Amino acid sequence: MTTYKILTIVGGENNKKVALTSDEQTFRDAEEKAWTDNSANRKLEIIRMERNQKLKDTDWLVTSGKISDAEKTWRENLRKIPQDYTTESQYDTLLAQDENTKELTNAIWSKP
Repeated sequence: MTTYKILTIVGGENNKKVALTSDEQTFRDAEEKAWTDNSANRKLEIIRMERNQKLKDTDWLVTSGKISDAEKTWRENLRKIPQDYTTESQYDTLLAQDENTKELTNAIWSKP
């Protein structure tokens, strides 16, 4: 399949569609492969950021002494995510979103 690039002509009204050279296509293919090969790491990073934010948002419960046993268990489960979820399909489950609200739907994210 031929991949194209768009050349913008300065001062002109038309753009020109040009096929990539073989070197450009090789570089593009390598970029695509690296992106695909790294998808699990990208998903895990998103999960870690979400987890860290949830923990940060509830740190005050710990320091105030107003934390319930259910909240303690929930926070512990959040901290164990990297050990308990290790495959890309499990990452997909953690990152499942509601179609309308885009909120994460996995129960692990819901504070008791």
